[in-house]
Amino acid sequence: MVSFLGFIIVFTFEPVPRNLFYLKEHLRLNRVNNVTIIEAAVSDKNGVVLFDEGPGSSMGHLSSNGKLPVRTVVLDDLIANKEIPSPDYIKIDIEGAEFSALSGAKSTLMELHPIIFLATHGGAVHQKCCYLLQSIGYHLQPIDGIDLEQSSEILATYNAG
Repeated sequence: MVSFLGFIIVFTFEPVPRNLFYLKEHLRLNRVNNVTIIEAAVSDKNGVVLFDEGPGSSMGHLSSNGKLPVRTVVLDDLIANKEIPSPDYIKIDIEGAEFSALSGAKSTLMELHPIIFLATHGGAVHQKCCYLLQSIGYHLQPIDGIDLEQSSEILATYNAG
């Protein structure tokens, strides 16, 4: 998310055709015109990987057992190549691939310090994400009312001191 002259510009990433259809239709019906859709999953490598669509439209994830090939992109590369502007805020909720997305944005996080809203899925991913963010100077605060170690919803702000 980028703020430009008081106007918020949103870049959203979605790799699944079914979800893309609904997202585009939702934006059209609600006359939302400040959102750019990038038809890809965010990761730590550019390329194509398999995606398991899961039992519902919000439960899919990157998986070697998946059947749907999807394109992956690296945030650092998109920003460095000026394909998207530098973000002020990043919201990540990607069913277990959070660490890969953060790893692919590490330079951006270290240089630009966007505020991050992070939903983690699974204990190991949660710990890796917390360690990565804290190691580059972010302060982590749970936003779901429970301890950071048990939380799955985190606000990460850069601690300049």
